[in-house]
Amino acid sequence: MILAQTVLATFKDASEKLTGHRKRDFIASVTEDYFDRSARKAETVMGWNRHSVQLGLNERRTGLICVDNYQARGRHKTEQVLPNARSGYPLPGR
Repeated sequence: MILAQTVLATFKDASEKLTGHRKRDFIASVTEDYFDRSARKAETVMGWNRHSVQLGLNERRTGLICVDNYQARGRHKTEQVLPNARSGYPLPGR
């Protein structure tokens, strides 16, 4: 299906303003309506991540929302990584 460039730009803009499961739900809705439920077509035309599209389609089909665990990402505090590390360790040159 060929969509007008203004419609594509509107879909991309809307998807960039959403996050998490709301974004996946929106992407899945557009994919169902305009791309025959094909994650590959949505990836090719819209530039969306195919795995995110597929996850959104599965969330819509089952009604279960996958929870994002953003707190587990990134660098952890040193106290958590090395609980036996000595606090008050003297700095070199002092």
